[in-house]
Amino acid sequence: MEWLSCSKLLAFVALICIIPVISSSSDRLFGAYAWRRGDNENVGVIRVNMTRRSEREAVLNFSERLQSAVYRSKRRVRKIEGFVKQQVTKSKSQSQSIHELDPETPVQVGDGEFLMKVAVGTPPVNFEAIVDTGSDLIWTQCKPCEDCFNQPTPMFDPSKSSTYSTIPCTDSLCDALGDTQTGCNPGCSFLYQYGDGSFTSGVLSSETLSIGSGSKVAGIGFGCGHDNEGQGFSQGGGLVGLGRGALSLISQLGSKVDNKFSYCLLSITDSSSQTSPLFFGQGASLSGGAKSIPLIKSSVIPTFWYIPITGITLDGKPVDIPAGTFDLQSDGSGGMIIDSGTTVTILDEAAYSPLKDAIQSAIDLTPADGSSVGLDLCYQTSGKVSLPSLTFNFKGGVDYELPADNFFIQVSSDLLCLAMLGEPSGNIPSIFGNIQQQNFHILYNDAQNTLSFKPTKCDSL
Repeated sequence: MEWLSCSKLLAFVALICIIPVISSSSDRLFGAYAWRRGDNENVGVIRVNMTRRSEREAVLNFSERLQSAVYRSKRRVRKIEGFVKQQVTKSKSQSQSIHELDPETPVQVGDGEFLMKVAVGTPPVNFEAIVDTGSDLIWTQCKPCEDCFNQPTPMFDPSKSSTYSTIPCTDSLCDALGDTQTGCNPGCSFLYQYGDGSFTSGVLSSETLSIGSGSKVAGIGFGCGHDNEGQGFSQGGGLVGLGRGALSLISQLGSKVDNKFSYCLLSITDSSSQTSPLFFGQGASLSGGAKSIPLIKSSVIPTFWYIPITGITLDGKPVDIPAGTFDLQSDGSGGMIIDSGTTVTILDEAAYSPLKDAIQSAIDLTPADGSSVGLDLCYQTSGKVSLPSLTFNFKGGVDYELPADNFFIQVSSDLLCLAMLGEPSGNIPSIFGNIQQQNFHILYNDAQNTLSFKPTKCDSL
């Protein structure tokens, strides 16, 4: 038997010690993903303060800001429609073994009405990101930038971060990109298009993400966008997806935050100096009196948070909506989603038309033109008016009773408008918008597959 000399042994030990320092990028990747393989330590309470995008338009009056928000809602509806249509077509072609269809670049949703502060890298680089419950990918603009839009904060430079690494194509997060994956050189590349000409293209990467009051989480997969265009991302430097898909922030955090998050949205009419709280983990909890409904999962479109609406009640009387109007179909069409990124509620025309008729019968006011703000049902007002009660009915007999301010909005001193719009029946789901959610604490629990809500003074949280 040959024995190692002391000098050889010392050299061998030294080599072992040096290897991690001079390791290849694949070794670095292995370390970056360690937490995903078993480090499930709970991060405790994370609170983030969100700012409504419209409040940044300081030069506009309220009706002009509302007009902008309604316009963005309509644009978002078109994005959702395009996204759902592609997924439905893909689902049908797969089930029928049809392969002759021309491939299309997938269209994503990817915008929203709220901004949150987030930091990426070591040392951390701060930027504001659009918060979107209707999409999954987390991304920000990165140097070097081929073509980037203006952002109000410094752009992230991966070469200056000690915790940055690219994600290989063998990683499950790369698989989660699906049709948006565009190649494997130098890493898992992606292209996200958003239906209005906006897009982000870059490399799926891993980084330390800092959110809230100093909470840091290592190994978060995000898109490092080196080529980005679009007006839809104004006021932010990227996007944080809070959908149900594997790439979203809530899915990646997983058990670290008990697979749940919540928010409490202040009224659209509140002061611009006030912010809406977003909680992850232990902070995402509701006290007594909360109601819960089961969420619906779609195998065709796993991103969206579908809710089991069964009907709408006006002044205690059910609105005459055809049976099946809100059903989620097996091909991925229909249903209703809850969405923080759409300002007004969007209803299938089969539900909106009878609801509009019922409201018109119940309100004795002079009709007014709301086209200036993009709304359909408006009235002339002078002072306080009496409005009917409106309730959304959900599976299990659970009712979501809307305060008057959550379905009618005082656009000006003499103009009152319904904060809902109709959409022709088709692929697009109905959308429960953020005006209807304001001053409710809403909890998304992915582990329990439930959505809980409770009327709350959001400025008191």
